[in-house]
Amino acid sequence: MPPPQIFFITADTSYPNSLARLAAQTKIILNCVGPFWLYGQSMVSACVDSGCDYLHIYSEPEFMERMGALYHERAVEKGSLVISACGFDSIPTEMGMIFHLSQWARSAGPTRVEAYLSLESSKRMVGNYGTYESAVIGVANADKLMQLRRSKHRKARHAIPGPAPLKGSIIEHHKEVGLWAVKLPSADSTIVRRTLSTLAENPHGLPGVNEIKKREAFCHLLLCKFSFGRWLLLRYPSFFSLGWFKKAGLSEDEVASSTFKMLFVGHGFSDGSLAPQGDKNPDNEVITRATRSEIGYITTSIVLLQCALELLNDRNNFPKGGVYTPGIVFGPTDLQERLQENGISFDFVSKSAL
Repeated sequence: MPPPQIFFITADTSYPNSLARLAAQTKIILNCVGPFWLYGQSMVSACVDSGCDYLHIYSEPEFMERMGALYHERAVEKGSLVISACGFDSIPTEMGMIFHLSQWARSAGPTRVEAYLSLESSKRMVGNYGTYESAVIGVANADKLMQLRRSKHRKARHAIPGPAPLKGSIIEHHKEVGLWAVKLPSADSTIVRRTLSTLAENPHGLPGVNEIKKREAFCHLLLCKFSFGRWLLLRYPSFFSLGWFKKAGLSEDEVASSTFKMLFVGHGFSDGSLAPQGDKNPDNEVITRATRSEIGYITTSIVLLQCALELLNDRNNFPKGGVYTPGIVFGPTDLQERLQENGISFDFVSKSAL
């Protein structure tokens, strides 16, 4: 039997009508055409208007929050899910944090979680130019992001129980996990905070087409931790060999020779009732990790496709529509199991008293 014929649809971000025709003929768009600050909004608009779901891979905070401000209400109305940052390393960060929380006892929880990213390779490590360009644009748009946040209604922040953690230095040594870390600005901390903010505003889960008990249980679990743990404060030191970016990207040998490891180090209380007492210091440390034998290029493809498959296969149990971060949408699903089946491991490392 001959293989099914595959049809190609040509669309151009410069011509909104072509994007509208594209979105009208499918259930989900996976957008890999960045930087999204330059090319993403017209595709988001077309998907929202048609009720088509939309996922993209990069983490551009200003773009993500601007899309939320512009399109969230209409996306809810039209039944379009718009989910940013469905790639490396945002999905491993969000799912890794959720896995980390699940390793604390029911009555316990962290007040602080530090995530460490280690990229390792037997060859010279380089980055793709598109990643570099998105990072440069992200820095350039920092002022616009602050203006956007100031323009929105300010909501009261939740108090974080326990003593405030020290900010630490730019470079630090973590004896327990045996590494030196360089603190770098990361979009992932913004994404995790937005997930937590959405969770706090929707303690019973997001409005779904057919809300299920699993999603309600997930939100309840996180809120139990969130109520005294408040891992809202996410520091994200990254430890890796600084290299060059190139437009040609990595060769297959360079990709095959690399690995990534993310360590999540949480400090908190074995008894949650101790957290609100400001004179008490955390008495427990839990360490978990997420790993894969490749630094992110193949991982991003795996992550994006597994997110799409999870969404397509179980759409009725997802929120009806809206602009969200991946953690709040995929946290209560089987995405973690899908990722583990495709080589991304989530493991418990250790638990100790402080």
